[in-house]
Amino acid sequence: MGDRVLLLGPAIADNRAIRFRPPEDTATVLMWADETALPAAAAVLETLPAGTRARGWVEVPHAGDVQELPTAADAEVTWCVREGAAAPETPPSLDAVRRAVLPSPERAYVWIAGESGQVKQVRRHFVQERGVDRRRVTFVGYWRRGLTEEQLREQA
Repeated sequence: MGDRVLLLGPAIADNRAIRFRPPEDTATVLMWADETALPAAAAVLETLPAGTRARGWVEVPHAGDVQELPTAADAEVTWCVREGAAAPETPPSLDAVRRAVLPSPERAYVWIAGESGQVKQVRRHFVQERGVDRRRVTFVGYWRRGLTEEQLREQA
């Protein structure tokens, strides 16, 4: 017999398990994810209704990781490929986010997931540099550089 695997996914249809909770008045969904959050980002895009404006940045280590992300939304996804390099302290995709022309921040909803330190930097960009209300930003640190899962649990 092989190793046992436990798979987790959205607990209910509204994506509560991945903490995607846009306010009712959301005009634009903005997303940032690293490769560890790619399945969750794909699930978010898949559930967005037709006509929803969305913009996303996904950072992956290899060009072969780039994939079609099905959605009915009016979505644009920018893939940022590190070409095998380990994820650096500052995500290279943050430069792409900084260069992007985005709509007004008043009715934007931002969802960010991935390595904790990078998530913090991306969140800081949207709140401090773009003026998005911090209450309209959901951020999830899936892992922390230099720590094992056991060490993360001990810190929690």
